[in-house]
Amino acid sequence: MIRKLKTTIYFVVLAFFFLPSLLMAQGISQVYIFPSANIHAHPNSNLHVFSDITNSGTLVSYDSALINFYGNIWQNNAGSRLPDESPRGIDGIGGVFRFSGLFNVSQTIKSINSLPFNGFPNIQIDNALNVNADLGNLHINKNLNFVNGNLILNNVDVNIGLAGTGSITGYSNKNFIVTGASMTGGGLIRNTAGTPLKLDFPIGTSLLSYTPLTINYTGLAQSIKFRVADNLYNKLNFPEYVNKTWTMKTYVVDPSAKFDLTLQHNSAEEGIEYYRNRGEAYVTRYDQNLTGLWDLVPPVVSISPGSITTRSAVFGSYMNTRLNLTNFKGVEYFSKSVIKKDIDENTPVNIPDAISPNGDWLNDVYEVVKRLPTDIVRFEVYSRNQVLVYRSLNYLNTFNGVGNIGGFLGDDLPDGIYYYLISVNGAKGIPGYLIINR
Repeated sequence: MIRKLKTTIYFVVLAFFFLPSLLMAQGISQVYIFPSANIHAHPNSNLHVFSDITNSGTLVSYDSALINFYGNIWQNNAGSRLPDESPRGIDGIGGVFRFSGLFNVSQTIKSINSLPFNGFPNIQIDNALNVNADLGNLHINKNLNFVNGNLILNNVDVNIGLAGTGSITGYSNKNFIVTGASMTGGGLIRNTAGTPLKLDFPIGTSLLSYTPLTINYTGLAQSIKFRVADNLYNKLNFPEYVNKTWTMKTYVVDPSAKFDLTLQHNSAEEGIEYYRNRGEAYVTRYDQNLTGLWDLVPPVVSISPGSITTRSAVFGSYMNTRLNLTNFKGVEYFSKSVIKKDIDENTPVNIPDAISPNGDWLNDVYEVVKRLPTDIVRFEVYSRNQVLVYRSLNYLNTFNGVGNIGGFLGDDLPDGIYYYLISVNGAKGIPGYLIINR
């Protein structure tokens, strides 16, 4: 045991006070904190950990303590604790756990059965090669501070702060929380306390795509999660939208809840029609009961450069705000659009989303129900590669999955997802998608 203790001291420049039997290095690459360990990082201590850490015990960090971690993996096992100096362990200030890129390797935080009581009091990201949150949700009870690098969520959530508390500092278009590009997965959770509160969500889909948001929230005490994804929810990519979907999840049903929402996007993420008509942009909200699925509201002035950052303004980015959003479902979707209100008034009564042209007389053709008998409907169908495969300038419900343009003339189109563009009486076209499934 004495030989193992010496190895531990070599890898941890100690200002810890510990029992020799409770902390040991495994080989030369890992420090293990035993379940019965109760270790303290005292005020103003400056600790350096050069190996990986597996924590099954208790590591108390007091205000002004700094724990510098240079290893590759920090893992908190079920039952472990990282309390602050307060009696409950979550009400004080606690120390700062600094994840450093001293050795030029990315780092990973693994959290098993994570709860506020075994979350970090404060984390500082200071690694140009980034820090990954993996295996379980990450709790940070006070502050997440970005100095260098990003926090990448690998299908887990990061939950910052207790009710009405918690802060994020140092974030910018170079230092933020990466949620991933898919419609589902991990996100940033922030917690309200039943009083009006402004909350920034510095998130993006990838290291090169910072698309944050801000809410001014009023309502019951609530946990609110946001993530952002590439593409438009339930409509794929269409040129009149920003190719992003911000997804919100709430955990308490609150009919009184409301907030103002500001979304920030980059010019590179705009569809071509959005780019051409940016002056008519607004924040749009998904509604499955609408024909076009996304609601239409009056334009709101786009503000640039983007200022949802604690550092320099982000040029080439644009912010749009929507006021007094209410009546939230458990999951909500938001994006940005430039489709005008009068187009929706000219849309047909029904636009289907699938056909099954197999000769059974059920959904064999794409049947658009007109709002008025005199309506002239222009109907175009495109492949997923944006190639035109069908066009009718006066559509009479004849499309049965057979192409009529160029090299697709008379050919059965393969089963799959296609885009459509419908224009009524010469109005601006409405995009959507349809599925062919024989």
